Amino acid sequence: MVRFQLMRCIAAVSITALLVIFYTISFGGTTLKPVKLVKNRGWSSKLSEYPVIQGSAVESQFMALKVTNCSGSLMQELYVKLNNKYWQVVDDGQVYLYSGFYDARFVYLKVEYHYVRIVGMSVGKVSGRKYHCSLWYKQFPHLVTVEADAEEIWLQQWNLNPEPDMYHAYLFTCPIPLEIKKQNIFPSYVSLSSNVCKNMTTKLPLFGEEVNVLKKRKQKGFVVCVKGMDYAKDLSLRLVEWLELLFILGADKVYFYKYRLHENMERVLEFYEKQKKVQVVPLTLPGDQPNNPDLRSSYLKRAVWQKRRNELVPYNDCLYRNMYEYEFIVPLDIDEVIMPLKSYTWKSLIDKYKKENPKWFKKYPSFSAQNTYFLDVYNSSSNPQIPPYYYMLQSKLRSANYSLYGHSVKSFVSTSLSKIVFNHYTLESLYAVKKTYLVMNTSDVQLNHYKERCPREIYSQCQKKFLIHIKKDDAIDRYQKQLLKNAEYTIRKLNLLSET
Repeated sequence: MVRFQLMRCIAAVSITALLVIFYTISFGGTTLKPVKLVKNRGWSSKLSEYPVIQGSAVESQFMALKVTNCSGSLMQELYVKLNNKYWQVVDDGQVYLYSGFYDARFVYLKVEYHYVRIVGMSVGKVSGRKYHCSLWYKQFPHLVTVEADAEEIWLQQWNLNPEPDMYHAYLFTCPIPLEIKKQNIFPSYVSLSSNVCKNMTTKLPLFGEEVNVLKKRKQKGFVVCVKGMDYAKDLSLRLVEWLELLFILGADKVYFYKYRLHENMERVLEFYEKQKKVQVVPLTLPGDQPNNPDLRSSYLKRAVWQKRRNELVPYNDCLYRNMYEYEFIVPLDIDEVIMPLKSYTWKSLIDKYKKENPKWFKKYPSFSAQNTYFLDVYNSSSNPQIPPYYYMLQSKLRSANYSLYGHSVKSFVSTSLSKIVFNHYTLESLYAVKKTYLVMNTSDVQLNHYKERCPREIYSQCQKKFLIHIKKDDAIDRYQKQLLKNAEYTIRKLNLLSET
């Protein structure tokens, strides 16, 4: 037994030495020194702060990282190729980039591992193609280049056989070399290319120097993320009611990604933007997808699977924009509200779960609310004490049944545990977990989903489950007085009633 333990220790030291040698050789002739490994960390029985894959896969990836120093002349020669105002085109013409971020969240055995994340789209799947990240440091006269890992942002059970020219959402991930990370310096830009040290046509800002400041600040609670807004119709009154309810529930800010809005809705968002409660982010479609407002609206209604893939770009951009400042992002549409049933605010709801099961918040990246429909076809009788232009306050009938367990949920998505998100919950966690979401009890919370009629894709299910079994639900009444006061102020201030 003693001999076996001795042999295992010798093997561990040997592998460590090989990794250090490989790291030194692979660093493209740089004078940076390799990082010293902690003895036998790969075989340590000590558990990480979060559950991770057994062994030292993370360390091995960084220690064996091939790094190339590209000539400084490329910095002057680079020509950024724009597809349209908000997208950059990679040199192979197949990948379009929307935004880039410096991610310093991942911790394993008390060691931080840093990454650059890029949100983009590809014509067809990336499989079989390689891409490289060139990192721009003010401190170096050259570009630091590493190979990028490409992960499709998609629930793979959906649309299994897409058209070959369909646009797919991707997260490109680039590890930061350990020795550079140790110096506490940050890249200002990242360029993604299909070749090493040539033909670069992209350059995304990273704002990495803000990371140390942001990580020291106390996180706020909740930021709501709204996918690409495309409304030619005036829904300004509904938008005010929805926003004011979210602020009462505890939303600190709402991020709107905007294609096109009616001018009154624009005025509403500008009003809240001045109060720092709303952030509007412009959005277009990449590649040869239409951006004429009317053509784009028609296209997104017709190409349902492409529409859903496009939606993943703003959701993941929103996650990475807010990963240090807020504890949770909440992906919602303007016809949805996560409604606490016993607690009054989102914070009190989450605090209740933290008190009862604190380990869940290191285990589950998302906490989800079951969906229930409030449909116009229920013909809920109006309340004469409430002005008729209040949509949610007038809707008191809902489907008695919830959607299938885990289906159509909306979630509080943890910014400290989530790597990839989509409309409903975390798709990919930063850490290895068995399940990426926990469905909260319907006695505690539900998703109020206000719609004119049943979604067409579940119409047969709707007939049997949601249109027949109906019940009264007045949970929103708790917020009525405050909601009316706050919303009326904005409506009168913007003179919206005379405009509708």
